[in-house]
Amino acid sequence: MKRLWINLSFSIFIFCFSTSYSWAQSDTTRIALDTAKKEATIQELQTLLESIKKQETQKKSTDVVLEIDGLLIDDTKTKSGRDFYDFFYRDWVAPPEASNYSIFIVEKPFRLNTTTVEILINDITVFQSFLQPRADVVEELAKQSIGITQQYLIQYEELVRQLDGEERKGTGIF
Repeated sequence: MKRLWINLSFSIFIFCFSTSYSWAQSDTTRIALDTAKKEATIQELQTLLESIKKQETQKKSTDVVLEIDGLLIDDTKTKSGRDFYDFFYRDWVAPPEASNYSIFIVEKPFRLNTTTVEILINDITVFQSFLQPRADVVEELAKQSIGITQQYLIQYEELVRQLDGEERKGTGIF
């Protein structure tokens, strides 16, 4: 019986040792596989991060291009000023090459029942005149101011094109 007991305990010992050895071997294999997976995951995350950075820089560059052009802002105070704005707005057609501008129509009080009307493009006064309360005079003044404003925008765009031309850029060689 004692011999059977020794034989049985020896068999259990061998079984435990061989099983723990295979467990240890599978653990090292598992660790090696986990390390390989971790390195692959790190590479994928870095690639993903780079692609997101590229997308964000492309978004920022396209955001700059998106601007609101050709705003026509009313800052009149009297009925004559409002009529001037309405006539201007009704007949206004922007030049096709004009961009990056806002037009402000500002009315300021003057003597008695007259006011001055100013047209500003990007805070530069382009047109200024006295405004009378007669509707036919206001309409003619609006048509005149439209022509002056359109001419200013055309000349401004031509100036910008000339300044950005090839002969002004240079090569950088002295």
